[in-house]
Amino acid sequence: MLLFRDGQEWPGALKLAIVVLVAVLPVAMPLVVTTALAVGALELSREQAIVQRLSAIEEMAGMNILCSDKTGTLTKNELELDFEEVWCRAGTTVRDVLLVACLAAKIHGGQDAIDKAVTRALDALPEADGGGLAQLEAWRVDKFIPFNPVDKRTEATCVDAEGRGHVYSKGAPNVMVALAADSPQVRAAAEDRILANAERGLRSLGVARLVDVPGDAGASAGKMWQLLGLIALLDPPRDDTAATILEAQEKGVEVKMITGDARAIAVETCARLHMGTNIIGAEIWSSEGDALLRAKGSLGEVVEEVNGFASVFPEHKYRIVESLQDRGHLVGMTGDGVNDAPALKRANVGIAVAGATDAAKAAADIVLTAPGLSTIITAINQSRKIFARLQVRGEWNRDPSPTHWVPLCRASPPPDAIILSC
Repeated sequence: MLLFRDGQEWPGALKLAIVVLVAVLPVAMPLVVTTALAVGALELSREQAIVQRLSAIEEMAGMNILCSDKTGTLTKNELELDFEEVWCRAGTTVRDVLLVACLAAKIHGGQDAIDKAVTRALDALPEADGGGLAQLEAWRVDKFIPFNPVDKRTEATCVDAEGRGHVYSKGAPNVMVALAADSPQVRAAAEDRILANAERGLRSLGVARLVDVPGDAGASAGKMWQLLGLIALLDPPRDDTAATILEAQEKGVEVKMITGDARAIAVETCARLHMGTNIIGAEIWSSEGDALLRAKGSLGEVVEEVNGFASVFPEHKYRIVESLQDRGHLVGMTGDGVNDAPALKRANVGIAVAGATDAAKAAADIVLTAPGLSTIITAINQSRKIFARLQVRGEWNRDPSPTHWVPLCRASPPPDAIILSC
């Protein structure tokens, strides 16, 4: 046809005919497919997903279950304080509790996760409620006793702007409640709150101060600790995780949480992400779980029904992936440590998340360079586009996105489509 076009030279038409002829021959198909996947791998690298096995692109396109780690992938991997979860005794405000917690923390240099959480919380508290770290400049810390595993609390001797001395402490909740000489009502309320936080997987922190105990004649009869409040800490979900999981479900990819943390923490995280709270703990791997497996028929059927697993070990992750594959699923698995390597190797698509160890990267098919789950969903979208290009279509469906191979003989293909054959 090109020979009859005006201005078309026959050598160019002959070269094009040879290219088309080679492309349609079966012997050339592996080369064409490999080239297409290599181009797709380059596109995925721009989306911060490094492909180490080209065929993983096809498998990611068909993946229907993603087993995701919790810490660092679904969550921020840092403790955070929720203002709504701060419990205060009568006459005490959230600002008072946070200020005392910060004064009983290491403010400069070498902060641990808890100290960072309380200082960030005071800084994030609105100024109308007395927030801001600038107020700490009016205080002087004369003595600071760091946390130790024996006392399980910190202690700071401070002087305020008016020259008055104060002694503040924060630490394990049960230790702080036992330390304080409060009324039975206050102690009972605090213990109820600690138990409620534990059931939800929240990490509690007690805050107390040393106060004077007046004597009969008005003179000081000594000092006693007074519990000011309780703080609840949690590794919070990433800001985009909930929306990302919803998008994955809309695309037919079910996300299951697999974590080594306690079941209560897993349930609380799933509840915040609207993933469902049907979480199985360590009991499934014990003799207690044998009865459930016999009732269901196989581990794969149990895994299909639940939303996730808690208190798992590396061998459990491997068994979960293997059981899903036995049920005919294409399974993706995320991980970052040496202990995740067997499960990453077993999965159809092993995904090493950002910050993974060299062992995890070596076992994975795809390595992410950006944190969070959103990069995985972006990679799924891109891999499906790449896989669709490998499907030879008889005619262009007018879809402006470059998701299909288009035949050479059709007029007006998309400008960025890749031409395969007629």
